[in-house]
Amino acid sequence: MEGISKEDVFRWCREKDIDVECSFGLRGNLTSASEDSMLNAVKFLYGVSEPSIVDKWKGSKGTITAILITNKNPLDPMLLPGMVVVDGVPGWKVHLVWPERNASGEDVPSGDEQGTGEQQFGCGVLNTSPDTDQLTHPEEAVENQVETVMGKMVSHLERWHFEGVYRRLRIFSGITPVPAGEETYELWREAATQHSEEWQCPEHIKRQRVVESLRGPAMGVIQATRRSNPTATLKDYVEALDFSFGTLEDVGDLLARLNHTYQEPGETLTHYVYRVDRLIYKIVDKGGIEKEAVDRRRLIKLNIYRI
Repeated sequence: MEGISKEDVFRWCREKDIDVECSFGLRGNLTSASEDSMLNAVKFLYGVSEPSIVDKWKGSKGTITAILITNKNPLDPMLLPGMVVVDGVPGWKVHLVWPERNASGEDVPSGDEQGTGEQQFGCGVLNTSPDTDQLTHPEEAVENQVETVMGKMVSHLERWHFEGVYRRLRIFSGITPVPAGEETYELWREAATQHSEEWQCPEHIKRQRVVESLRGPAMGVIQATRRSNPTATLKDYVEALDFSFGTLEDVGDLLARLNHTYQEPGETLTHYVYRVDRLIYKIVDKGGIEKEAVDRRRLIKLNIYRI
C-alpha cells in the first residue's frame, strides 16, 4: 500500500513546525473520509486531547493516503493501538504512523538541503535520495537495518496479539424503535460486559473496541463523557450509558424483582435460569451482590441449595 513511513512523518512534523512528540500520521485510503470522522476515530485513544488535522498527503494517483494530526499533549506510542477504525474508509481500518528519526538518529534534511531527491508532502512524492551514512558505514548500516526489522516484527506481533481477530459487539445507537441489525441496550450491555472481561488486552483497547460498536446518540454520550473527563475509564463510559439508556431501578428494586421472579407455567428451566441470571448480574453491576456470591444466590433462587 502506498503511504508514508515513520521517517516521512518525522520530516513532515519538522516541515510544519509542530511538536514531534504530540503528533502522528494516519495512513490509508482516506479520500472518502471526512475530517470529522478522522478526528472522531482518534479522540477516544489514550492520551489524545483536542486533536487537529495539520496537513493531508496525496499519493501518486492523487488520492489522500495520509493525514498529519497533532495533539494538545505529548503521546506515548506504546499505549496506543497500531490501527483505528474510521467511518467512510474502505476496509474501515487505518494505520497509525508515529514520527521517528532515521536509523542514524539524526534529523533527515529536506530534499533541497540534500541536493537530490524530493520531499513534497501533499503531492505524494517521497524522498528517494540514497542514505550516505549507509554507504559510508556498511557494517553500522546492516546493524541498524537488523534492529529496524526486529523492532517492526515485535511491533507487528504486539499489534496482532492485541488487535487480532476478536468477536465484535453488535451496533447500539440508542435510537428507538431499535433499527434493524442493532441491539437493545440491555442485550448490548450484557455482551459488552462479558466480552470486555474476556478480552486479553490493555484497558485503552477495550475502550476502543466498545466505542467501535456505538453510533448516534450513544456515541454522543461517550463524547460528552470524554470532554468532561479526559481520563474516563471503560467503567465510566458504561455508567454514563446506563444513566442515559438503562433502567431507573436501583439495587432494592432489582432485589425485589428477583425475590418475586418464579418459573411460569410451561416455561422451560433453561429460560427461567436465563431470566434469573440476567437479574442477578444486573444487581452485581450495581454493587448489590458480590461476584463470588452469584452461584450461591442462583442456587438459592432455584431451590437447589440447602443451608
